[in-house]
Amino acid sequence: MSQIQSLAALLSPASVAVVGASRSRSKVGGMVLANLVAAGYRGGVHPVNPAAALAGETLAGLTPLASSEMLPEGVDLAVVCLPRAQALAEVEALAARGVRAAIVLAAGFRETGRQGFLAEQELTRIAERAGMLLLGPNSLGLINTACNLNVSFAAGHPKPGGVSFFSQSGAMCVSVLDWAMSLGLGFAKFVSLGNKARLNEADVLRALGDDPDTKVILGYCESVEDGQEFLAAAREVTAKKPVLMLKAGITPAGARAVSAHTGSASGSPAAYRAAFRQAGIVHVEEMASLFGLAEAFASLPLPGGPGLAILTNAGGPGVLAADACARTSLTLPRPAAATLASLGEVLPGFASLYNPVDALGDAGAARYRSALSILLSDPQIHSLLVLLTPTAKSEPLKTARAVIEAAKGPDNPQAKPVAACFMGGTLVAPAREALLAASIPCYDFPEAAVEALSALHDQQVWLRGRPAPPMSCEAQDACDAPWDDEAVAIVEAAHAQGLLELGGVTALEAAHAAGLPVLTTGLARTSREAVRLAREIGLPVSLRLAVREGGPGAALALRESEAARFGLLADDDAVRGAFLALTSRAARTRPDASVTGCLVQAAAGAPRNGFELVAGFTRDAQFGPLLSFGLAGVGSELLGDVSYRLAPLTPGDAREMLREMRFYPLLRGACGGAVVSLAALERLLLAVARLALRAPRLAGAQFAPVLAGPEGVFIAGARLTLG
Repeated sequence: MSQIQSLAALLSPASVAVVGASRSRSKVGGMVLANLVAAGYRGGVHPVNPAAALAGETLAGLTPLASSEMLPEGVDLAVVCLPRAQALAEVEALAARGVRAAIVLAAGFRETGRQGFLAEQELTRIAERAGMLLLGPNSLGLINTACNLNVSFAAGHPKPGGVSFFSQSGAMCVSVLDWAMSLGLGFAKFVSLGNKARLNEADVLRALGDDPDTKVILGYCESVEDGQEFLAAAREVTAKKPVLMLKAGITPAGARAVSAHTGSASGSPAAYRAAFRQAGIVHVEEMASLFGLAEAFASLPLPGGPGLAILTNAGGPGVLAADACARTSLTLPRPAAATLASLGEVLPGFASLYNPVDALGDAGAARYRSALSILLSDPQIHSLLVLLTPTAKSEPLKTARAVIEAAKGPDNPQAKPVAACFMGGTLVAPAREALLAASIPCYDFPEAAVEALSALHDQQVWLRGRPAPPMSCEAQDACDAPWDDEAVAIVEAAHAQGLLELGGVTALEAAHAAGLPVLTTGLARTSREAVRLAREIGLPVSLRLAVREGGPGAALALRESEAARFGLLADDDAVRGAFLALTSRAARTRPDASVTGCLVQAAAGAPRNGFELVAGFTRDAQFGPLLSFGLAGVGSELLGDVSYRLAPLTPGDAREMLREMRFYPLLRGACGGAVVSLAALERLLLAVARLALRAPRLAGAQFAPVLAGPEGVFIAGARLTLG
């Protein structure tokens, strides 16, 4: 848990020092000082410039100080506008003067290599010793419109509003700032995190979550320093206000660029997607979507349900919007009978009254206004999208005013969200400006508008069903499968022996002790021993090839052995013959596989006509254990039909992991598939998550095949990786 409790000295300072202030706006110190003065900041401002002080000059009408040592005690914020070579000494001097927060703008730290990394470590130590808040280095600065604070070297100053933005990239802040000013969108705060030497995204997220001026939080993320801390902060904040995040570095090329940019590892894309989903963050895939979603969340209320009505004056855009709707959680309900009757009275006889509602190309503002009033009163409709193309008889500006009247007036007592898409350029530009000025988002294309309205609905669904925080291992012990500390003992013993991997019987014993549903299994080194074990376990049995644990090539041989097995061996001769066939085949094809015999496994009660699944986890560097679930074999992963979640899991997380799989309908009997107990699969996933948390020596685990059918869910094979 972060030890930083308040960012008030940074975000809302009573006084600011600009170290390296300059008269020239071509220099960073000059831009920061000019922005601070131009924004109308009302607190004390202390420019620091030795040459200007010696010459008796003024900077922006202020008397400069010759050094940081001359600052008054207890200045809230200092902005260090000096290169790396001078920045460390200045931060040390600021700490000695009791400055509470500092922003270091200089680049050349961790992102440049070893010397920069060491310099950044020293910078962090100075700030930590002094209890000083530190933003950066490699930061653009920050803006807080609520107190007219602009200590950035970006051009311009946004108008006040309810959106706040934080970013690891200063250039992203500049782009978003320029976009906001071009649209007239109001912002509360801009924070450029830079290299996050002391303050990171979790600290800023919590501060913005508690900020009364911030209604919506946008974030651009390249890496996360402490995944669990970020998750905890995100869960707290998303319960109060929406958080939209754009994650960069989700490809190998992007990950390399992230490392060059900030010196940080980008992390697993699957882990980030799982983290955002479990924390209630709206995961934004691309920059264009971030802007469109920001408009919707900043301007519109959340809908009461999934029903979307589309009102258009052209069939093509209406069809595109309907297609886009089919790819989301929204629905296109048939208007109620009373709605259809009322629409029939105000629309031409050959207009399409069904959703989408086509008011035809000659629709003017009055026709739009009447249709909107009727659609807003339909209880099956929870949000509306108004489409317009500039036909010869259309009235874009008048129609925009009609939309504003309907959306903001007494025709909309339930405050249903209304968005617009006025397609075109010059002809619809005044209409778009009017809509945006009235806080009705207007999009260039139907797909973007539908995406925004769908995100609002998804947020409402998440808030209504927001899961309780994940249970600790001790709490899960009371409600899940039993736990035996022998599981950890087996892993620790393997680690003490220097093994890198556990498979076969030993891995299955650890899984059984961890409460996983393992088939009864024994290791037979000879055919005679295989017959004896089969009798003890109880016929019928199955046989699988076994290799020496941790030996050379063991992992590859074990993967091959999972396919090299015989099942439903009902008598001694069948068991004996299967043993000899498996071992002799391995001796011919894989002489390096260190075959130790065969695993004899119970087949009675195991599913025979069900599915072979795989469950497991890896340990992500940022977020910890990342669970995965899918069909066994390479097909599921190649097709992308694998679900992921971070441990610890809630029962709801486990349930969602199953239901989001494309093959989920097969588990419920579709197309002749075997009906599988979902409760049993959920218990399996919870037990895997608990093993990952309670056995930190494990770098990963794979349980495959998991045999699932009407008879139950059983693990037939396991491989544990130590790290």
